[in-house]
Amino acid sequence: MKKFSLGGISDHPMGWGPPTAAIEPKELKSLQFMPFNKADKLGRISDWNQPQNNPRRHQQQFSSGANVFNYKHQDDESSFALVDNTPKPKVRKGRRKYFQQPRSRRLNTRNRGRPSTSQRGGRVGQARRQSKRRQRFNYGRRRTHRTQDEGKKEPSVEVDPNWKVVSTIDLQSLKVGLTVDKGETLVRCGKIQEWDVACERVNPRAPMDLRTFNDVQVFTTTTSEDPVIGELADSNKANIFITDTIAAVLMCAPYSSHSFDVIATKKDGKIFFDKRMNSRMDYLTVNENWNESKETERDSMNHTIRLSEEATYINHNFINQVIKGPGTAMDMERKNPFLDALQPPNKPAPIAFFYRRWNLGGDRDVVIRCEINGYETRKGQKQYFISRAINEWNSKLSGNIDYKLKLESQSGAVLAAEMKNNLNKLAKWTTKALISDADHLKLGYVTRANPRSNLNHHILLTQRYKPKDFANLMGIKGIVLWGTLNRILSQIENQPDGTYLIFRDPMEPTLNIYSIPPNAFDNEGEDLGTIDEE
Repeated sequence: MKKFSLGGISDHPMGWGPPTAAIEPKELKSLQFMPFNKADKLGRISDWNQPQNNPRRHQQQFSSGANVFNYKHQDDESSFALVDNTPKPKVRKGRRKYFQQPRSRRLNTRNRGRPSTSQRGGRVGQARRQSKRRQRFNYGRRRTHRTQDEGKKEPSVEVDPNWKVVSTIDLQSLKVGLTVDKGETLVRCGKIQEWDVACERVNPRAPMDLRTFNDVQVFTTTTSEDPVIGELADSNKANIFITDTIAAVLMCAPYSSHSFDVIATKKDGKIFFDKRMNSRMDYLTVNENWNESKETERDSMNHTIRLSEEATYINHNFINQVIKGPGTAMDMERKNPFLDALQPPNKPAPIAFFYRRWNLGGDRDVVIRCEINGYETRKGQKQYFISRAINEWNSKLSGNIDYKLKLESQSGAVLAAEMKNNLNKLAKWTTKALISDADHLKLGYVTRANPRSNLNHHILLTQRYKPKDFANLMGIKGIVLWGTLNRILSQIENQPDGTYLIFRDPMEPTLNIYSIPPNAFDNEGEDLGTIDEE
């Protein structure tokens, strides 16, 4: 066995390390020694796990001479790649703000208690659901197509290119004020009946069927054919004559969206405002101020023309239903001046005509024929009213609020929606109530018994308003109404004697006044001056 012997140990009792006089081995003479101090901390001989982001972290453990022993590799390392086998931590894409069940569990919860697909109609139910999905998918394209067609509004009358434009008025410039004194009533004609208080107890839970009055004839004779106006003109009671329907159309022109036309005849210092023989002025508009798309198929019952006829038919029946009957009739000073045009076996509508006069400044006096639909007794006094009906045809298509669901609890919201979509129509009703000197405006809410049929209707609610309060509710001022009419009158007064057409442009918010021949509309047919409800 080979012997093992220790080398000599050099002792240095007076200091640290080997003595300077010690004999160094030959194999250690060429090596460099790291300088050290007794205060230095003992570190690692070699640290292979030193982090790369902070290589100087442990440098303070040794003196600055440690750099002598740093390893430097001078060869090319481009052929080497470091492979990191450390597993990466899982990254959460996003936290839920609230607890959300898995989709499968949500579907199970939603369908809990529902019959299975086979129980809900099988293939028929599945086909119905697929059809609804297709309708939702195609809704955008269908709506865009309708909107483009609806943007092309039709004029109320075809304008002859030979007619000369004598004046053009911007509709917004018509909103000027004019203060007038309270009008006076010159003549009262006709017969009216008393308000039926049973209509005030109607509500959506207990509606009232709207009856039909096909045997009642309504007279809508134009201004120049009114015999009473002829008498007042011959006796020089005024120099401007007009009906309340035509006056309301002109006064509310800034609120209009559809085209309309009025004929003005100036002769011998007097002006008569008339409607054409085939004019649709007496028909009510529906959703005139609604900007969404409407039905474009003329054969559809929801077309604009069909809805206008339906609304006129509803108002005709409503006006005659909310009064008690002939037993409560109250005669005016003179009988109905249009009874000669009554067609048997019809009977005249119970209505009164008030011929009222206002002074617009200077020698300009205007007479307006106003209508009164009935009277009611309150506190021992008889008070006059006019009655009108707002009708709902389809809340899902019209942009209005469902009458049956919201009318009883949110009648204000329903009326606000109607004011938005039918601003011009309600403004004209308000104007008629103001100029007729009626004490009340009776407003009814009528809906279809079935949205798919325009034949049967229900009265859901009736409300009573004072005309001035209702005007304030709509933001309509009486002085602006008179200012609008006065502005149009001044344009006609500045023209020589002749016949003029006041035409509301269907595409531009302007009124164009044309000079036309006196016989421009003689070929339209004979004006019977009535509306027959068939």
